[in-house]
Amino acid sequence: MPRLSAAQQQVQNNFLQQVHDGRLDKSVAEGSGLPNLAYTCPDFYALEQQTVFRDNWVFAGFAHQLARVGDMLPVEVAGQPVVLVMTEDNGILAFHNVCRHRGAKLVTETRNSKKFVCPNHSWSYSLCGKLIARPHFLGGEQHDINKSECHRADLVEIRCVTWHDWVFVNLSGDAGDFATRIEPITRKLEGYDLSDMVFSESLEFEINANWKLPIENFIEPYHVFSCHPWLNDFVGMDEREAPTFDKKVLLCGYQFQNTDPARGGELPWFPNLPAEKQNRGDWFVLFPNFAFEIFPDQVDVFIAWPQAAEKCRETIALYFVGEAATADKYSAARAHVVNNWNDLNHEDIGIIERMQKGRRSEGFDGGVLSPYWDPVQQHYAKLVAESIGAP
Repeated sequence: MPRLSAAQQQVQNNFLQQVHDGRLDKSVAEGSGLPNLAYTCPDFYALEQQTVFRDNWVFAGFAHQLARVGDMLPVEVAGQPVVLVMTEDNGILAFHNVCRHRGAKLVTETRNSKKFVCPNHSWSYSLCGKLIARPHFLGGEQHDINKSECHRADLVEIRCVTWHDWVFVNLSGDAGDFATRIEPITRKLEGYDLSDMVFSESLEFEINANWKLPIENFIEPYHVFSCHPWLNDFVGMDEREAPTFDKKVLLCGYQFQNTDPARGGELPWFPNLPAEKQNRGDWFVLFPNFAFEIFPDQVDVFIAWPQAAEKCRETIALYFVGEAATADKYSAARAHVVNNWNDLNHEDIGIIERMQKGRRSEGFDGGVLSPYWDPVQQHYAKLVAESIGAP
């Protein structure tokens, strides 16, 4: 982990003292979630960037944004400039987005190129990050071209995996095996042929709240009866399952009695779907901030992108089966789904921002949790605490 500033060390110590008061170790009924500073303190936010987002598998971008060889996508992960690139062998790699000479950022916008070229001194690198040339490096007209001893100047690669349409990176290199990490999800996805899943469109939202609140809200069905009239009519509270967790995966789901235009009513389903999946919705969180739901006719991805201690951006990416994602004959059916997600999310944003404001109150500091609905909330808090450095 990079060296912490004095302010970050102080807030880390303060945080660890607060979580050691038993809030995360007591039973759910007697304990609580994270202290307020985890949602409001800029130094804690900076600490999360250096721990939570460096040491875990973190979503970085969509593979469909890198469809051609040479496509480059600049992103930010853990406060670090990163570039994703599609290579000649049709694999996506990730690099620190910086020239090895004087530190200029290499790629500032989505583009396609045969190589990386630094605008500062025209150092160039292959799509696999290998140094190609350093013009005039040894003097005027004395070029240094691809010499074997120059490997120290290659771009710094970042651990990267592509899972379906989703690209994940691990900056520290210490996150463990990705397939093992997502095994609780892949087990639940048996029966869905996700090779038929096609991206359709995405929705973007700016939220005046800490990034953790949308994720915590996403996995928690307790608020449905109060905040989402349509969703409560679709599946009532007595039909909803309590969320569960398995290591760094959070899980929830329900069976629905009848389809709806927004949920498996008008669009093609995944082929050969087992009977038990034909009236089923499941949703998942991969810690820290990647989430998605799956239904017979769609996959809906949620990303909470940290922006500041009390601000985040949310992306909802919508996928349908085969031609349903783009064909004109399904445009009205897709619109039902898109409008539904837009409406549901706006219902959530209002309450999420009110929860953020409540994190400024001395009358709240972690919450009184439901022993039925909220064990997953306490577990999520423990994952944050463990990443920050709590034993």
